[in-house]
Amino acid sequence: MEELKEFGLTDNEIKIYLALLRLGNANPFEIAKKTGFIRSYVYDALERLLDKQIVSVVNKDNKKYYNAIEPKKLEELEQEKLEKIKKIIPELEKIKSSSNEEVKVELYMGSYIYKTLLKDIVSSLKSGEEVLIFGIKDEDLIKLDKYYYEYVNQYFSKLEKMKIKERVITSKETKKLNDAKTTNYRFLPRKIMENIVFEVYGNKVAIFLWGMPHYLILIENKIIANSYRNQFELLWKLAKK
Repeated sequence: MEELKEFGLTDNEIKIYLALLRLGNANPFEIAKKTGFIRSYVYDALERLLDKQIVSVVNKDNKKYYNAIEPKKLEELEQEKLEKIKKIIPELEKIKSSSNEEVKVELYMGSYIYKTLLKDIVSSLKSGEEVLIFGIKDEDLIKLDKYYYEYVNQYFSKLEKMKIKERVITSKETKKLNDAKTTNYRFLPRKIMENIVFEVYGNKVAIFLWGMPHYLILIENKIIANSYRNQFELLWKLAKK
């Protein structure tokens, strides 16, 4: 009966199932006697067969009696599995297509490259979408870039018109910008911020490294963006208002 292995049964489970077909209603002692297996093994095997819906059980006089399912029902079980697989095929196709999605990476270097990021956010997002930002220190950028305050105000104005919201996790010492009207802040200790900022928007992740010069890495990939988004959500729950 090798064909029964197609239902995920081991050789010994097949022997127990066939013994039950011959015995009809039987308890573990009777099954052990019929198969030659020790009773503790029969108990464990019967639990596995219950999980696989290959046997059923009834209680009688405080004892458990087992029955093998009708052979015709094996076909029904196989059909049910097939129907379940059909239902998840569209989702599996989505996963496959996303895993094959190209990863686009762009690298920028310079003193004023944060402006490049702000422009990309505005051009990439649609009305009502969201930007997630970790580790930003606006006052430090203002010190390093004399034009920063000017173009960040233009950026906030565009966000407000497009109804795009920001959620920002930064250090407690960081000052909120008054013009950031659509931004919600939460705070974590400065020591975990380091000198790296990451921002997630749409299918993109931007990684900004402070220094002289600054570096900006733009990554476009849905799976990577979702991974950073999930990371941000965990940090958001830990951060204080």
